[in-house]
Amino acid sequence: MKTIRLTALAAALLALASAVLADDAPYPYQSCFEIASRMHDVPVDLLLAVAATESAWDPDARSHANAHGIMQIQWPGTARHLGVTRVAELYNPCLNIELGTRYLRELLDANDGNVERALAAYNYGPGRISRAPELPAGARAYASKVAEHQERISTGAAATRSNLIVAPGVVFESSTRAARFAQTLNERIGGARFEAVRESNGDHRVQMHVAESGLTSTDVATLEALGWASLGEAP
Repeated sequence: MKTIRLTALAAALLALASAVLADDAPYPYQSCFEIASRMHDVPVDLLLAVAATESAWDPDARSHANAHGIMQIQWPGTARHLGVTRVAELYNPCLNIELGTRYLRELLDANDGNVERALAAYNYGPGRISRAPELPAGARAYASKVAEHQERISTGAAATRSNLIVAPGVVFESSTRAARFAQTLNERIGGARFEAVRESNGDHRVQMHVAESGLTSTDVATLEALGWASLGEAP
């Protein structure tokens, strides 16, 4: 396979993400997963599921097969293929997530979008999978475990969204969570301003005020990634 250079852009984006991680995010390094998902067009719940299966979201994990970090990038073969020259780089969680996402995107493309075969290649190595007429039992079991994690993550996200309210804003019981959410949105969305306001019933609502210039396509994608556009309306 062709070696891919580690881009300065990826490193810069993920360094930024690590600086704005929300303390109350449902999953570790969730901002980094969301950015990597948008960069490489891989579903964020699939990425979280791979990380859960590989390392239980442990950025310091190391396996007996010499795989490192939250997405368990194998050293030196896979790591050098992805442009990494020092094993210490694999312990930067946001960078490790970007590397694993880029690698999974490559495997999805090589397997015509077949998620099971791409996951098998991620776990067993693309060479071993491409030569096998049928997936090994261990590879099938790995892909099945990732799918189970993905289903739980997706179900949990849907349950969380059902407890929040959109239009004219998003409601939290905690003033701290509302303020953090508004701050995060203000840092990432250029076409709108967000504020947390206290309502008469004690709830705290995050409201969006769209600028005259309107939301850009990047703003919309970011809002969707953070759950704003996909939240259910209040009953």
